[in-house]
Amino acid sequence: MTTPEPDPQGPTRWHRRPRVRRLLRSLLSPSKFALVGISGLVVNEVALQAFVTAMGRDQLLFAALLSSQVSTLSNFVLTELWVFRGREVGGHLAWRYLTFNLLNLLTQIVRLPTMYALTELGGVHYLISNLVALGMTFGVRYLVADYWIWAGRDRRDQVFVDGAYQYDVHGIVRISSTVNLPELAAFNVAHPVVPDIVIRSRFIGAGPRLHVSTSMGPDGVIRYREHLGALSAAFNVTIGERVELDANWLLCWSHHVLYTNMVEPLLRFWLVANDHVLLHCAAIDTERGAVILSAQTDTGKTSTVLRLLMQRSWGFISDDMAILTPDGEIFSFPKPMTLSSHTMSAVNDQALPRADQFMLAIRSRVHSRQGRSAGHALGRLNVPIVTINAWVQLLVPPPKYHVQSLIDCDLTDRAPIDSVILMERGAPALAEEPAFGLTVDRLLENTDDAYTFPPFAAFAPLLRMGGLTEPELRAQERKLLERAIGRAWRLRLRVVGHSWSELIPSLVERRRTHLPTTAATSSADDWLPVEEPVGAGRTG
Repeated sequence: MTTPEPDPQGPTRWHRRPRVRRLLRSLLSPSKFALVGISGLVVNEVALQAFVTAMGRDQLLFAALLSSQVSTLSNFVLTELWVFRGREVGGHLAWRYLTFNLLNLLTQIVRLPTMYALTELGGVHYLISNLVALGMTFGVRYLVADYWIWAGRDRRDQVFVDGAYQYDVHGIVRISSTVNLPELAAFNVAHPVVPDIVIRSRFIGAGPRLHVSTSMGPDGVIRYREHLGALSAAFNVTIGERVELDANWLLCWSHHVLYTNMVEPLLRFWLVANDHVLLHCAAIDTERGAVILSAQTDTGKTSTVLRLLMQRSWGFISDDMAILTPDGEIFSFPKPMTLSSHTMSAVNDQALPRADQFMLAIRSRVHSRQGRSAGHALGRLNVPIVTINAWVQLLVPPPKYHVQSLIDCDLTDRAPIDSVILMERGAPALAEEPAFGLTVDRLLENTDDAYTFPPFAAFAPLLRMGGLTEPELRAQERKLLERAIGRAWRLRLRVVGHSWSELIPSLVERRRTHLPTTAATSSADDWLPVEEPVGAGRTG
């Protein structure tokens, strides 16, 4: 733990220094890549001019292919030695070059027709049309280079044992997967486990169809198929003594979609069938116990957690999911955080370079609430929405980073549940102690909000775990949640901007020092700060 520094604003506040060096080193990659790209443009233009001069104007497209090989070699050398220097990357140098070159050849599908149209049909000089065409492919080349060739995610190395990645989640559930699941990296173990859930990569053959198909055969296997047959997303779910998920090549390539949209929903109901709740929430460990922060997706939980951890010497439990027990305990589920421009502002006040802001804006926009809303709208149409989502995640991967790459903080594995705070954003500002039933309803609604993207709604009604159907599993989930938070202090906190982190420490402190331990006796009027209005302070 870092040594806390007293805050001049008051003796009871503490600050942590953001540990942003590793994060910024990764975020600076777009700027370096842009500089390499600019140098590559110069190399490409010079080479193109030389080849056209030597071969003639009628060989423009062939000259463009040759010039791309020259600039590709130049770009690869600079990218390898400068842009991604210091990364622990897998694969051989020759493999990275061949992959980088293949990426370059694939982008010619866009570049050459663009050059031809601008030059031959539009009358633009070929050197200018070449610049335009190269610029159009820059973003795709960077994302693929960062995500695949040089493995540019903030992910922990995972151990591959007995032909699979092995995960042990607090001894509660064990998972064996032939597919790398970065969201479960914190639970990766170096020994074989007896799995409760098995994920496998399988060839799933199927012919084209006019509609999405979700069915359960007489063998009890749930089958999901989309329009393009073997070229679409497809998977099978078999539930017996253990849960088995067989996914096709596309879902295994797009492992974020595989985990978020298939594995985690299955994990959620497996935990319910085994007397635990997988709750969509953030959580921090305070002096009194765990404070659960619940809100809909993209409300501001992540940035609030980061600011709270920077202000106080509290422990990080989760920013997205956590496991609750009926005995009133919470277990950590430290998935990598999805970085956004707003989240970045919580840990670094210095402006990022424009190239970094541009690339981060693209990723965060694609994976924002608006992006998911567009996906939901497509999902209501007769389109292969999971296939589309898988390709989007492959081409524009979400920017994910572990919490300790953003700030210096302690991690808490488990803690007793002390408080539940329902976070809302809007007007008018509000702070009240909600009814117990309303609190449970809102916690479940916010959890369901995390599973609204297809194909969950299609295959969930067919699930049966521990002898319970989906409606029975949901009823059991509610009972377990009621027991888990039965003695917790409750607060509904609505602010105009994003100022939860400025209010929560004082509220928790007042509760810790002035309130009795029995949560049922607490009232909002007893602890609300009267000297400042709710929602005051920074709203960025």
